[in-house]
Amino acid sequence: MTTADAAFQNRSFMKIMHRFLNNYLPVTSLVAFAVFCSTSCKPKYDEIMPKTAPVTEAVFASGSIDPKDAYMLTSISDGFIIKSFVTENDLVKDGQLLFQLDNRQQNTQVQIAQNNLEYASISANNNSPQLLQIGAQIAAARIKKTTDSLALARYEHLYQTHSVSKQDLDNSRLNYESSLNNLVAAQESYKVTANKVKQDLANSRAQLQNVQAGNQYYNLVAIGSSKVYQIFKRQGDLVKRGDQVAQLGNPDSIVINLDVDEGSISKVQLGQQVLVELNTEKNKTYEARVSKIYPHFKESSQSYKVEAKFEQEMPGVIAGTQLQANIITAKKENALLIPHVYVMPGNKVQVMKGKDIQTVAITTGIVSDEWVEVLSGITSADKIVKEKTAGASGSTPSIPK
Repeated sequence: MTTADAAFQNRSFMKIMHRFLNNYLPVTSLVAFAVFCSTSCKPKYDEIMPKTAPVTEAVFASGSIDPKDAYMLTSISDGFIIKSFVTENDLVKDGQLLFQLDNRQQNTQVQIAQNNLEYASISANNNSPQLLQIGAQIAAARIKKTTDSLALARYEHLYQTHSVSKQDLDNSRLNYESSLNNLVAAQESYKVTANKVKQDLANSRAQLQNVQAGNQYYNLVAIGSSKVYQIFKRQGDLVKRGDQVAQLGNPDSIVINLDVDEGSISKVQLGQQVLVELNTEKNKTYEARVSKIYPHFKESSQSYKVEAKFEQEMPGVIAGTQLQANIITAKKENALLIPHVYVMPGNKVQVMKGKDIQTVAITTGIVSDEWVEVLSGITSADKIVKEKTAGASGSTPSIPK
């Protein structure tokens, strides 16, 4: 190719490129702008219209099935269970012996107390060696006092006749006063000793009664007519003071015990419907009613205890079965509802008014997990919006039925 031919081709290429840039570049830019708008100019808000539908408010609670009037048979003594007289499901009578603990050490204490009582009884008798010894001392002191009294009278007479000295008379008087003091001291000692042995007798008798009463704590008996639902300690097990040995309760009735958190207890009332699902029967619901609300707060579970009763007979249900429940606290057939996610803090919503968005305060009623009842502030004709969040699907919960 000649130099002239190459120059001609270069000029032709430049003309073609000029026409391409003038004719096609604006179109390409417009297409790129449209693609940009399609991805970045989408609406920034989710929209929904309030719906009128039934709504239900419920309080969730977990719990268990327990026998009515249930109680724990608790040991107040230490020892091994040497004999168990019952098994689960046994019916027992009031005062019936259920478990017997080893009480050999306690029996030793009873024997010691009996020996102390016998010794105290002997000591408190008027013919006891201790009192007889003091009585002999009193008799000797009385004789000595009489003898010294006569001697003093004789010395006083002799002194009048100048037959004895003043020193002899003083010595005789001192002997009399000493024997008199000894007699009074012996008599006082008798009173003190007699009172002490009587007190010892009373203490020994009380001590025996105390250890005998403690001996009965090694026999665990039923309180009222009951059914044995659970046994926690078996024959041969070591039981300590405060250990739970068995659970007993009403043989003919079971109840549902629920734990309700302190933020929801104010909504619970007697007679409210309870929908119960047993952990042993998933996807099956039983109906019950609130029968009792306990007024005290349980620190152990940080909740309030609520009792409910089944609406139907529940044969075969085992005490201790765990469950989940919903306490129906409110219902309304025709409620104006919006999804919970559209309500902002302070019970406010965003309402689309033409092209403007206004923040409106609303008054709420029943609040469920997904829906909020609106009592005032908006109508069913208002369009409620909320700003889209990254990654949100924009789906709306299904209307409650």
